[in-house]
Amino acid sequence: MQSISWLSVLFYCLFGMFVFYQQLHVRSFRGSSKGFEAILTLSAIAGMITGLAYLIYYGWTVVWWAPILIFVVGILFTIVGVFVERLLGLFALSLLGFIGWPLCALAMFKHIPN
Repeated sequence: MQSISWLSVLFYCLFGMFVFYQQLHVRSFRGSSKGFEAILTLSAIAGMITGLAYLIYYGWTVVWWAPILIFVVGILFTIVGVFVERLLGLFALSLLGFIGWPLCALAMFKHIPN
């Protein structure tokens, strides 16, 4: 499977974990800071758009079926995310997502095969 860059897939999985936990935090947000809630919501939305753009771009430039496989692997990776959540906690993963998902996004786009 030369059409799949497993390093890019790994970064997509980490990216997806950070975005997922930010979305989860937005849904269960009970804080008093409306500013933080707005920033968290914008970050989660930007992450969703970035993830969708990555899958479309990967399918367009590499091979059409690859995004399906990458998406399925990303869903299966959420099992790992559950263990990471137990170690760090929901809030910590959500906060790490502000730095984590943009860095992972850069890496996953960088490692798309030419």
